[in-house]
Amino acid sequence: MTGVFMNPGVVSQSWYPAVRSTSIPRGAVRAFDLGRRRLAVYRGQDGRVHVIDARCPHLGADLAQGRVAANGIRCAFHGWTFDANGRCCHAPGHDALPDRQTRVYPIEERWGFVWVFNGPTPRFELPASDPAVRWRAIALRPQRVACHPHLVLANGLDVTHYESLHGMRFSAPSRLTVGDRFDVSVELRGRPQSRLWQLVSGTRSREIVARFTTIGGSLAWSSVRSPVRFDVVFTGRPDREGRCITQTIFLFPTRPGPDWLRAVALLATLLHDDRRVLDRIDFRPSFSDADEPLKAFARVVDALGAW
Repeated sequence: MTGVFMNPGVVSQSWYPAVRSTSIPRGAVRAFDLGRRRLAVYRGQDGRVHVIDARCPHLGADLAQGRVAANGIRCAFHGWTFDANGRCCHAPGHDALPDRQTRVYPIEERWGFVWVFNGPTPRFELPASDPAVRWRAIALRPQRVACHPHLVLANGLDVTHYESLHGMRFSAPSRLTVGDRFDVSVELRGRPQSRLWQLVSGTRSREIVARFTTIGGSLAWSSVRSPVRFDVVFTGRPDREGRCITQTIFLFPTRPGPDWLRAVALLATLLHDDRRVLDRIDFRPSFSDADEPLKAFARVVDALGAW
């Protein structure tokens, strides 16, 4: 691979969930690996979260082993301290401050997580849920899938596999939309052919009406409007071996009840079937005419680039 799409040697510019907000109180430091790069996530005494490259620009010690000093971080090895902008602001044994700086990253706190954008400035904003609705966020445990994250994200855009792998029957042609802010969407309408899954998912008399949107190279947003309303935020990031670590966050407009549990059960079954294939896939970019959503996603990822 020479571009960014499906390239195991680079990490595409995008938003990634680093740590849960509750896991990082004032004065705490946490490590976060994004591909082969280690980051340090810490919350200063002012309550703000900061994310920096974890390799100290002095001798490369892990800053995630350091301690918070005011709103900066002090390296555990030689005591050099770096402020919230990544600049060295204290270096024991030096009359003049060394001209050293570590890279800092944009962050947002949303849905119970600290999100980091791996670029100098965000190329796009995190999606926002309907502000008129008081959403309840429920995050699942991260999962590891043995393929590249781009393939896991693009899987939601792969319209034809819903019928062949999952036994879905569409009642209307899917609709593809490519936005101007690095988003690709497909709108779907149909129901499972299996009578058992129609009963379990509540789709015997109502269709599934959903919109799946990839945003950038690591983030997807699924909006389900029937048979019950809920949203799903889905992300995938590479580990050091290039495999995908997923994070799934359900957003419910009210307290989850039986209808939502049925919807979650259906989604869990779809993901299980997908993983069975993705864990064994040897990807070949031999796209056909039916793969236009996948090709659009690949173009978006390449346009974003890496940092």
